Amino acid sequence: MTDYSAISAEQADRLYWLGRYVERVFSTLQLFNRSIDRMLDQNDDDYIEFCERLAIPSDIYSGLDDFQNRYLFDPENPDSIYSNLSRAYDNAIVLRSFITSETLAFVQLALNRLERGALADSAFLETQRVADWLLAFWGSVDDKVADVERRDLLKVGKYSERLDLMIRLDFPDRDIETVVPRLLSHTKRVAVLLNEDALKGLHALDELGLEKNREEALKLVNSLH
Repeated sequence: MTDYSAISAEQADRLYWLGRYVERVFSTLQLFNRSIDRMLDQNDDDYIEFCERLAIPSDIYSGLDDFQNRYLFDPENPDSIYSNLSRAYDNAIVLRSFITSETLAFVQLALNRLERGALADSAFLETQRVADWLLAFWGSVDDKVADVERRDLLKVGKYSERLDLMIRLDFPDRDIETVVPRLLSHTKRVAVLLNEDALKGLHALDELGLEKNREEALKLVNSLH
């Protein structure tokens, strides 16, 4: 039987948010890199829609060039890729003894590469390398994090963030429906550490990807922990 007292409330919170922040950086980098060429070629104001879909402010940017630089690299912007990756690193540092130094190192390498990206000729190439290190982080989680409950909490954070982003970005129903069972499969062993009502709601809500269910699904997934 699992001894949940071995996982403190603070640890559970940090594991969950480490998973969310890593996924947020990885997924939004992919979205940014797919969107930036369109913004440059078609409409300089498309970054406003980008921000609106992610539910972050757009009026803090003076234009596309300012957005491109500050959204990626600005440590003073709480919604920037840099700020989110820094939060992931801060959680990983505290959790080093549980996730292993090897796993932590991949977050450090990603952050180092992002810092280099602010000075590089091609931000795109640097952000691609950041994404590569974050993929390596998840591979190390699977290989190095022996405690299955802590690993599950990381994955609950990961798939909660992915589901949140897919709903906000209006992904097709079938894509959203593929994430839900992955999320719920990782909640089984750690249910006692999650919000019971939110978890029951996710299990009970059929076809989360349908338009009529998306608002409720978003509320539930963001109440899970």
